[in-house]
Amino acid sequence: MPDARPRLEVVEGGAGAAGAAPPGAAQQASGGNRSRAVVVAWALAGLLALAVLGFAQQGRRAERLTARVGVLEAELAASEAALEAHRRHLDDVRGAVSELQELVGRDPAPRRTPPSPGLR
Repeated sequence: MPDARPRLEVVEGGAGAAGAAPPGAAQQASGGNRSRAVVVAWALAGLLALAVLGFAQQGRRAERLTARVGVLEAELAASEAALEAHRRHLDDVRGAVSELQELVGRDPAPRRTPPSPGLR
């Protein structure tokens, strides 16, 4: 007949150990771990939602900035065209001033002699 005595093993933190957990504590710890996991899951879900909202907001902001860049590029093109027209006008004015300076620097035309009184 096999040995009918119960088999004894050393269990650390057993019922006789100092600070041993009361009966059912393992089940409570297991439930606490589950509730902690639920809280962590909800926190991660909240962070994910915030990240998605932030991404959407950045997308809208990027669209607004892209539109603003288009407006500014159009204004820049108009300003460059106006500046080029102004430069052409200044070149025309400089040419006219140069012609005037040339006329001022010339020798005066010789005086005309009045026609003789007998030719009239």
